[in-house]
Amino acid sequence: MTSIDFDKLSEEVIAILEKEPSVVIATSQDNKVTARTMSHVNDGLAIYFQTSDSSEKFTQIKANPQIAIAVSNMQIEARAEICGRPGACPEFIRLFKAKYPRYYEMYTNREDEVLIKVEPAKIKLWKYVSGAPCCEIADVLEKMAYRENQ
Repeated sequence: MTSIDFDKLSEEVIAILEKEPSVVIATSQDNKVTARTMSHVNDGLAIYFQTSDSSEKFTQIKANPQIAIAVSNMQIEARAEICGRPGACPEFIRLFKAKYPRYYEMYTNREDEVLIKVEPAKIKLWKYVSGAPCCEIADVLEKMAYRENQ
C-alpha cells in the first residue's frame, strides 16, 4: 500500500462523474440486491439522482441507505439520503437541467419524483500505473488515498 494525494484522486473521480452520462446504482433490501442504470449529476464528490417514490430502488433505499455505484473503471461504496422533492434543491435543478434538459422536462416536476443524495465513503479506481495493474482507493470519510498493487 502506497499513500497518494487524496485531492488529486478526488479530482479524477469528479472528472469521471461529470463526463459519464450514467452510472449503475445497486440497492438492497431483505437479501435482495438490484441494480439499474441511472442519470446522475454531481456536485464535487456528492452524487444526485431523482426517482419515483413508488420505485423499487426508493423502497430499498428507505430500508437500507447503503448503496453501491459503478461507472467506468470505478466502484463507489456510499450512503444514500432521501432529500424530498427535486425542486427543493436549486443546485440539483441547475446541474440536472444543464446535463439532461429532456429528462428534466419529462420527470423533474412530477409529483412522485424524489431527490436522492449519495455521499461516497470509499471509492476504488482500477488502473495501470507504469504498466502494472493497481487499485487507487479514496477513503472519503478519512480524507486519505492510497494505491494497492494487484
